[in-house]
Amino acid sequence: MNPLRLTLVCGLLSLAHGSAMAQMQPPACPRLEKPFLRVPMVDDARTGCPFSAVIQLTTSQTLADGTHIQHNVKALVYRDSLGRIRYESYGPTDTAPSMIEIYDPVEGVSYFFLPQRAAIAYRHKLGQSAANTTVGLQDQHKTAPEPRITGEKLEPQQLEGLLATGTRTARTTPAGAEGNDRPLTEVRETWRSADMGITLLEKTSDPQKGDSERRVTNLEQTEPDPALFHVPADYAIEDQ
Repeated sequence: MNPLRLTLVCGLLSLAHGSAMAQMQPPACPRLEKPFLRVPMVDDARTGCPFSAVIQLTTSQTLADGTHIQHNVKALVYRDSLGRIRYESYGPTDTAPSMIEIYDPVEGVSYFFLPQRAAIAYRHKLGQSAANTTVGLQDQHKTAPEPRITGEKLEPQQLEGLLATGTRTARTTPAGAEGNDRPLTEVRETWRSADMGITLLEKTSDPQKGDSERRVTNLEQTEPDPALFHVPADYAIEDQ
């Protein structure tokens, strides 16, 4: 065989082998299909991608008389390599968390406790979200026109060192649907890291409720302290 042709054939075979191997490799952060979790800014439970971060939440509203109201609170979130998650909520002036939630997909349970009130942790079994059994009844009595929802994809950008894909969704409530004399449009912009399974930025503009922004900051992709995913030893545990 001609040496040049042999080189080309070998190169093509090597490229095809590399592509096949890439397709066969498992994702860097495998997603746990179950149990179902509801954790702000954490889209799902994943293994192999530990991190810790601060979540800053800002809400603002301007009243009819021009008064401007703004609130700032924060939360701390942790996820270890096993997929366990800890979420700490802080009030506007809190220096210690007012509420702590631990989600443990390994054991299939979650814990909820208020450290500033009592040394009691409430334990729940993790599972799929409950179905809304009242939807059918509500739908039978709906007479108002349905909101119109449109969406668009945004150009990817880097946030906290991660590639984030964005979407912008507009939800328009027609005039008269809620006593409004003109259409009301709520706009939500969401930026998500598909690789890490977390939302990095979420912005909402609502003509009735004002504006809100939830942003991930101080993201560190390191293993958190294992003690964070356990209830303190001196806490009583109550099953619910």
